[in-house]
Amino acid sequence: MLAPISARLDATDNISSGCATLRSVLSAALALTFIAGATPARACATCGCTLSKDWLGPQAGSVSGWSAGLSYDFIDQNQMRSGRTNIDRAGAQAILNPPGNSGNEVELQTLTRTMTLSVDYNTSDWGVSLQLPFVDRYHTTLQDGTPGGYNYNQFNTYGDARILVKVGLTPDSDTGIIAGLKLPTGGTNQPFNGAPGGIVDPSLQPGTGSTDLLLGGFYSGATDRLGWFAQALWQHAIASQAGYTPGDSMTVNLGLRYADLGQRVVPLLQLNYAHRNVDDGINASTEFDGTPQTGGDLLYIAPGVSARIGSGFSAYAYVQFPVYQDVNGVQLTPKQIYSFGLRKTF
Repeated sequence: MLAPISARLDATDNISSGCATLRSVLSAALALTFIAGATPARACATCGCTLSKDWLGPQAGSVSGWSAGLSYDFIDQNQMRSGRTNIDRAGAQAILNPPGNSGNEVELQTLTRTMTLSVDYNTSDWGVSLQLPFVDRYHTTLQDGTPGGYNYNQFNTYGDARILVKVGLTPDSDTGIIAGLKLPTGGTNQPFNGAPGGIVDPSLQPGTGSTDLLLGGFYSGATDRLGWFAQALWQHAIASQAGYTPGDSMTVNLGLRYADLGQRVVPLLQLNYAHRNVDDGINASTEFDGTPQTGGDLLYIAPGVSARIGSGFSAYAYVQFPVYQDVNGVQLTPKQIYSFGLRKTF
């Protein structure tokens, strides 16, 4: 899941300012979330939240200075999928362990709960954001598809940190670029806790073990009642651990906000698309015939709401519903993704 750039500050009290308010919000925004929910982007197709959380409406505000935020993402990957088709356990076993070819584990569930702390500093022309995720993940498999080979893993630890910078390209900063790095601060050697043991797949570790380059941009517009935005972010590993390199990813997010219900509560809607290439290296997950089990294309629709609480605090909530999921090999996908956040400006 790509992590959010929380560069939002308290709002002005005048929603009727329409375009000016939105341009001010975007000048304070740093760009995309990928997956993840506040987690670093993973090359497994569905390991992260794909929301953009930098654009929440007028209560997100626009004065220069410091802000801090805490976000929570809940992703329960419990639906087995092959390509664009949902399958059951028997179908997964038939694909992964056909007669004469055994040894592939069948994934049962991956439950990921991620809390991300973000600290931001913004001016009207540029901004910088640092995010540190804390990942709570529970993962279960059947080794060779047999009950006797049941494996599970659970950990609570730090993930990969990210630092991003945005620069406005227009006088109103409603168009700009984003650049940054994902750093290898998360662990890469979490073991299975059940028999027969072994190390969890690299794409399910707290960190990818890679340093990744992040490049993207944003654009916004508004009328008196509606605001909209478009954001894109590309992620590419420039240094990786031996035997594993996460695949490149591209996220495109489109969003609307309706600002005619008052200043404190704003309805939101996003469309989130993510393309993720397959992982590379001898430790990348594949089926018995070499078919990759990472990467794919995802499309979600995400209704949400944001609210200004007062004293510099704002909050938001989103639910992502899958519209299209096309994964490589057999992978686990979520039926919904839940995201919540709280921000304080100083």
